[in-house]
Amino acid sequence: MFKFPSVLPKLWLSINGVSYGKKLKMVGWPGIFRYPGARITIGDQVKINSSFFSNLLGLYQRMIIVARGEGKIEIGDRVGMSGSTIYAREHIVIGDDSLIGANCKVLDNDFHPIDPRERLGGSLDKLKTKPVIIGKNVFIGCNSIILKGTVLGDNCVVGAGSVVSGRFEAGSVIAGNPAKVIKKC
Repeated sequence: MFKFPSVLPKLWLSINGVSYGKKLKMVGWPGIFRYPGARITIGDQVKINSSFFSNLLGLYQRMIIVARGEGKIEIGDRVGMSGSTIYAREHIVIGDDSLIGANCKVLDNDFHPIDPRERLGGSLDKLKTKPVIIGKNVFIGCNSIILKGTVLGDNCVVGAGSVVSGRFEAGSVIAGNPAKVIKKC
């Protein structure tokens, strides 16, 4: 298996204007893109798994982190992520010590217009966005989708395969589609 020298992905981050902290570990080469006017900040001791064998659950893709328009992504310290997509047009915050399991999606926008006429026209100007806030020490199980406007309080756990939308208090264990609180920690 061909391995990229660890300096190359970090060089790409620097060239792309992505700010990152100390001891960033990237296994494989993630797709991290900051568009003009957007901002991505990655904290200290973050681990980003983008290689098929970096997570034994199996990754469907490399890690993808994208901030477009005036979007901001803030990833706290000691966060771990595997083969997921973080895509912001407004604002996504991932708190310290949080873990995002294999193949998750975190989106602060609808990605495509809901109105069929706007979709046919190809316009992305009227996309609905709402910030996503993921608190500290949150665990998001594999294959989950976190939708726009979601707020997960500190110490929440999201069950595998959940589709999450709404506000959840600290210490909630949530699961399902749509995700609901199933117990409190």
